[in-house]
Formats: sequence, structure tokens, C-alpha cells
Amino acid sequence: MSDIRLGIIGAGNIAMEHLKVIQALDGVSVVGLTSRTISKAKEITKSFQVENVYENIESLIKKCSLDALMILVSANQIYDVIKDLIPNQIPLFIEKPPGLLPEQTKTLVELANQYETKTMVGYNRRYYSIFHKGLDIINKNGGLLGISIEGHERFWKIVTRGIPIEIRENWIYGNSTHTIDLLRFFGGNIRNINSFSKSLKEKNGDQFVAALEFESGALGSYSSYWYSPGGWSVTLYGEGVTVIFKPLEEGKWLDIDFKQYDIEPNEFDKKYKPGFYGQLKAFRNMLKTGTLDWPGQDLVGAFTTMELARKLVNA
Repeated sequence: MSDIRLGIIGAGNIAMEHLKVIQALDGVSVVGLTSRTISKAKEITKSFQVENVYENIESLIKKCSLDALMILVSANQIYDVIKDLIPNQIPLFIEKPPGLLPEQTKTLVELANQYETKTMVGYNRRYYSIFHKGLDIINKNGGLLGISIEGHERFWKIVTRGIPIEIRENWIYGNSTHTIDLLRFFGGNIRNINSFSKSLKEKNGDQFVAALEFESGALGSYSSYWYSPGGWSVTLYGEGVTVIFKPLEEGKWLDIDFKQYDIEPNEFDKKYKPGFYGQLKAFRNMLKTGTLDWPGQDLVGAFTTMELARKLVNA
């Protein structure tokens, strides 16, 4: 079978991380790349042997016979790019977030349904090998009893970085969904949620707490304080076992005697940006079979996570 012909939109750091994986992944070839900054696009092609650089998206689509596109542009550009591309019916890999507001992502869902365009949104943490090993440990000990996630943001630093105001004002959708999505990944469908929010400085809130009940019967909690020093972490609770990811890229588990064991990432998560290899393998499989398997998320899944984030904002 011939290689999947892939086009890439964007030439930033995240594109380089994806290209490292694509080079190592059988059955996928990048046949063209475009970016708003052509000089950056040409520079990246020298390192990754990309065949062609195009002046714009229209030329990339017209001159390459594409099997799929990867959209790797900034959060305040991506919605308009996706909206224009969906009618082409070319399968899309979309870096998160697909939109800065749930309403934008809902519009994209409706368009993708209308044109029957296949999509995958890049929640790479769903492919962390240590997360799957941690879930296996929990499931071998009777299943998940509870989950606790901390998604603190260092917002006092973020506001000084020159990030566009529309991204900062919608940070919970554009960035905090990294951790909010893990509630759904680990816990599954949510039956009940009670949430509270406060604001120290940000108009959409900067302190969030939620208590959840999942359809599985497991309980969950989420907390995020944007102006308090902290980081991202996940704790899973099972019968006689606790699994801890703090930071998210490091795992350990405790047995009933409080003996601690390390959870080692696989070779791909050590070599590449964690989760990226498994994520692109899943995208390749979607292109071959037409089906996006769990734990992959399409635009519908991304919208579901953003709606969960909205419940925190509107508490």
C-alpha cells in the first residue's frame, strides 16, 4: 500500500515535534507544507526533508493530492482555518483547541457532519503510555473508585508573555482543557457535576473547583487556582492501590503497604514529545479504516470537553 500523503499547515515548534514522529512512522509521507511565515516553512523543510513549500493553503490543496491535512496553527487562527477546510472533505488532524469558545467548536462539529469530514483533535495526553499503564494497574485492582485532578495555571507569568488578549480571556478553553479533558479520559462519561468558581483578576474566573460522579460510579474532583504556585497532577484511587502522576509525565503507584513503584514510559514517549507517537499512529489508523478508536477525540469529543469547561466557568 502506498504511503498516506500528508499536508501540514503551520511551521512552529509544535509542527517540528510532529514531524519528528512522522519521520519515524511507517506509511506516512509529508508531501507539502505551508505557513503564514514562508521563511519558517522553508527552514523547517531543510531539517525534515519535506518535498514542497507552498505560499498558501489553497496552493497546497490544489497542487498536492492529499489524503489528510494537519492543522498546526495558533489558537486564535485555527477556527477560521478549520472552517474553511472542512468543505474540502479532506480528513483533518487538528491541534487543540479547535476553537477558543464552545460555540465555535459546535459550529465546526455541524460543518464536519454536513460534509462528512473525518477529524481528530490532538489531545496527546490521552496517549501517554504511563497513563494507560496506570489505568491497567487500577483495573487489575477492581476498577476506578475515584480521581483527583489539579490543573493549576501560572497565570501571573502568562499575562506577561505577550499572548493575544483573546487567548488569555478564553484560557480555560484554549489551555485548561488539557487537564479538564483528563476527567473524561480517566473517568468516562459524567453523570453529575457540582462546580464553583471565583475570580481574583480574570473576568471568566481564575479559581475553579468541581465535584463529579461518573456513570461508572466513580467519584472525581477537579481544582484549578491560576494565581497560586502549583502544577498539573492526576491521582487515581482503586481498592488497595493509588496511582499518582505528578507531574503528568511521571508516574508511580502505591500498594496497600505504602510501598512505592515507578511507572516507566515506553520508548516512544522517551524519544518524542510524550503521547505524540501513539496519537499519530491513531490518526494513521483512522485514515486507513475510517474509524477513530478510543482514546482518540474528534470534534464532537473536543466540544464535549469544552462544554465541561463551560460548566466550571458558569458555576
